[in-house]
Amino acid sequence: MEFYRRHSKSYQGREGEKIVTSQKSRKLSFCLAAWLFGVSFTLLKGIWFDPWGVSIFDLDLLTILTAYLFLSFGRMYAGAFALGQGLLIDIFSSGLHGLFTFLYLSVFWGIYLGSLFFNLRTAKGQIMIVMLVIFFKNIVFFTVLSLFSNSTVFSKSFLSASAISIIGTGLITPVFF
Repeated sequence: MEFYRRHSKSYQGREGEKIVTSQKSRKLSFCLAAWLFGVSFTLLKGIWFDPWGVSIFDLDLLTILTAYLFLSFGRMYAGAFALGQGLLIDIFSSGLHGLFTFLYLSVFWGIYLGSLFFNLRTAKGQIMIVMLVIFFKNIVFFTVLSLFSNSTVFSKSFLSASAISIIGTGLITPVFF
């Protein structure tokens, strides 16, 4: 009985039946909504931005969502979300197979390691972790492209777009938490 009281809330329905909603079902519904948002964002981002995926307004909402899932639901949900989103991007991109899966798993591990040094529950910690993780993601992205592609050129436009993405995403992070 104690387990029932701790893990569920109940209320009366229209005809007197007892309707029970558990915390687990709410957690599952939020994670499903996060997945749907991530899938929608990934598919729409491919339509809105240029084919290289770098734009002046390239805010990384998937990293913010991964950090939020990490804070609210733990490592397992955040890791599964990062893996799933990376696989989804790999499926729809025409780049190196496994690149985005590797990138978003590195984002997850960056959030995990960042949470050991910064408090993810504070706005300052959220900004620091997300900015550092996106910086790390951009470095890993460019490094992997340099290793596997002969025609990769480091340009000022990539650097400036990355800087704007890092700063912009970091500054809007507390809004989403």
